[in-house]
Amino acid sequence: MSMVSVQFRCDLCGHLEPLTQAIWRCPVCGGPLAFDHLPTIDPAEIIRAEPSLWRYAAALPVVRGETRALGSSMTPLVAGTLAGHPVRFKLDSLLPTGSFKDRGASVMIAWLKSIGVQRVIVDSSGNAAAAMAGFAAANGLACIVYAPATTSPGKLVQSRAFGARVVLVDGPRDAVATAAQEAARQDPTAFYASHNWHPVFVEGVKTWALEVWEQLGFATPTTAWIPTGGGSAFVGGWRGFRAVSDTPPALVAVQPAACAPVVAAWQQHLEEVQPVPAGETIAEGTKIGAPARGRQILSAIRDTAGSATAVSEPEIAAALNELWRQGLYVEPTAAIGAAAFRAAVERGLPVADGEHVILLTGNGLKATETIARLVG
Repeated sequence: MSMVSVQFRCDLCGHLEPLTQAIWRCPVCGGPLAFDHLPTIDPAEIIRAEPSLWRYAAALPVVRGETRALGSSMTPLVAGTLAGHPVRFKLDSLLPTGSFKDRGASVMIAWLKSIGVQRVIVDSSGNAAAAMAGFAAANGLACIVYAPATTSPGKLVQSRAFGARVVLVDGPRDAVATAAQEAARQDPTAFYASHNWHPVFVEGVKTWALEVWEQLGFATPTTAWIPTGGGSAFVGGWRGFRAVSDTPPALVAVQPAACAPVVAAWQQHLEEVQPVPAGETIAEGTKIGAPARGRQILSAIRDTAGSATAVSEPEIAAALNELWRQGLYVEPTAAIGAAAFRAAVERGLPVADGEHVILLTGNGLKATETIARLVG
């Protein structure tokens, strides 16, 4: 597919820009970008000999070019149980840098190289920073990571190891994003490659859903339970399942009770997600009080007859223990989808027949200090 076959479209005002433009949000109103249309894919279009997410090139708006995929092959979809109920776990915790963010980074770096970007600037305290730093290193791009000064040092070791320069910023999470955006504005060779804003990143992430579809014999599951912070996994899942089916699974957006703006908006039947103060939670990756993709997340819930639900810290810890006892070593953020499914079963809520997919987003090795405290 040619890169000029789709255009960026503002999700708020509808303004269009070509895909060759180095932008990360609407230049007219500042709204989040999407695409004016996206391709579908059928089994015959899969590149079977390609082990990476680029096997679904027909469904991606970006051409791969000469980018390296770091051997990121299809992640396993394994059978397991939660509260005695059979489920399928999608192990994106096994991707090269340890999280689902590798999917977005792979496609994002391919797009950035195609438009001549030499340096990427990201704001993240964990998985997105590691993914962008790793894929930038593999493809000859420089990377600068802006992170909160309160970030646990261990969370940034991986980015430093990949050669990224880490800049710590005092103040709230919004201050970190502002500092990164300003740094990119002052450097003509750099681009603010925000995983929380950019639609190209989401297009890479959607491949987890394409893999599930292929792994289930080109069928979609009944439900998918997805940790949701900035929304790339959730919106990506929506776009992925919509690329292959007119009947996508019911998508469940799961957030920690300490920071659940999507859940609040869904329960109040709002069109927009309202910012909330981000409380303390062991699910650090979903601690986003004002997600840029809020409108898109709510649209995905409505379109799939899904829902949004919050889980408590004890429920997250209980789900972690059940996952670990099945040999699935994931970080706390990755367990909140499992926590929500587990809580639903234990409360006696009806669980529909069919396959129930739980997306496990990040490796437990990402959170050794936190897990050490949990296991005593």
